[in-house]
Amino acid sequence: MNPLIIRPQPAADDLAQRLRADGHHPVICPLMSYSPGNDLPELISLLPEANIIIAVSTAAVQYAGKQLQQQQFAWPVSALYLAVGATTAREWQQQQCQVITPDDARSEGLLALPQLQSVSGKKIVILRGNGGRELLSETLQQRGANVTYVECYRRHYLQTDGHRLLQEWQAAAVDSVIITSNDLFQQLLTLLPETAQSWLSGLRWFAASERIAEKIRNSGFKQITIMPGAQHEVVAAALLK
Repeated sequence: MNPLIIRPQPAADDLAQRLRADGHHPVICPLMSYSPGNDLPELISLLPEANIIIAVSTAAVQYAGKQLQQQQFAWPVSALYLAVGATTAREWQQQQCQVITPDDARSEGLLALPQLQSVSGKKIVILRGNGGRELLSETLQQRGANVTYVECYRRHYLQTDGHRLLQEWQAAAVDSVIITSNDLFQQLLTLLPETAQSWLSGLRWFAASERIAEKIRNSGFKQITIMPGAQHEVVAAALLK
């Protein structure tokens, strides 16, 4: 296959290398990059007082972990750790944290967890990027929790000519797209011209969760394979099928 990889670096190159080993010919075009968030210095003052710490993305855990390591500060052992999905949970587990994650990798899935039903008076820290997950904070505050967002990273989107990208991808015979977040999918649609709709409809979409697949489906695309995560081996297995 000739899959299009639009996730940020260095994951894009790492995934492409893995897929080439299976004989695929990936096309790499990261549509988004990350930089450290503005709130990272506040972590060491917020985390020790937190009863519950929630991460809504892998990047949030990665950037938070790097900040703590630089300041020689460990994740508090007394807090309850919740991750929105399995990939984010695994990143935390690699940093020696015990994590709970819902089967439904959405804010609604987190909010349905028993651990978030009786949170009145509890201090909850949500690790995220620049914006997003307002439903999570609003609902937890309605339940009586004291909620603080921490911007762990900032997203930067590729600004380029979508018509040129479309021509390059068509020339490379791209036949599929790997989508690991709703943000990336939305950026793809934003960049490309309306004339790309027919071409996009003929592609196979590999979605890293049911939540992402739902967004792809609602955009009118039907050839969707749902993967149980975004790890390189998981993606490789999905493409082999």
